[in-house]
Amino acid sequence: MRIAYENYIDARPATSLTALTVVTAYPVTNVQDQRLSTVYRSTAVTSQTITIDLGAATSITAAAIVAHNISTSATIIVAQSATDSWAGATSQTITHNTGVMVNYFTAKSFRWWQFQISDPTNTTGYLQIGRLWLGNYITIDPSSMLGFSVTDKRNDRVVYGRGRQKFASVGVGWRSFDLTFPPSNEAMITSLRTMYAYSGNHSSMIFCNFDTIRGYQLVEPCYCSLQGDMQYQHDERMKWTYRMTLEEDR
Repeated sequence: MRIAYENYIDARPATSLTALTVVTAYPVTNVQDQRLSTVYRSTAVTSQTITIDLGAATSITAAAIVAHNISTSATIIVAQSATDSWAGATSQTITHNTGVMVNYFTAKSFRWWQFQISDPTNTTGYLQIGRLWLGNYITIDPSSMLGFSVTDKRNDRVVYGRGRQKFASVGVGWRSFDLTFPPSNEAMITSLRTMYAYSGNHSSMIFCNFDTIRGYQLVEPCYCSLQGDMQYQHDERMKWTYRMTLEEDR
């Protein structure tokens, strides 16, 4: 299980973003907004780039694109460079996935990062992205491989009259994950407490229950937030059991 909770695109005051093309009403800075409905949009779909200057060399192990309209035939790359020059830059390919695309890789420390996307078969004629992510992840070990449940939730408003006539307004749906973990050592609990101190219930994160497997559509990956408190119950010999609830954000 992996969780990426600190997005350096958001967290660093020196961060600046530049898109090759942009629709004025949908600026590239919209990808720094937690709300996925606040989107960036390009004016073309071929050879588009979004360049990020982190202000200083920063170690990164995870890159993600969330809430996008990118098609399965697109080429999606995240590149790194010491300067704003991209000839011969190192890079990783991001595999397409609906909703959340995330790539984990060996740590790379660079100041300049660039998402490179070419999607010429996209029939909308533009690229749309809700969130871009550059950061690190923690591995939850031991993980909640079996002790978890997934609930599909909705916030439709439904009222019945006395004669069982239904009056309803359509809401939205989201997933809720209730995870139970086996006894874990102090180092793991310390990492979780650091995550909770940083994110609380207020900041979104990227959650993958099976690391890199993408065959379980009900489970992963998910753009979500922690819900409620983190409670740890002592088991034995300074090991702790705990539960975690995550709910999908939009």
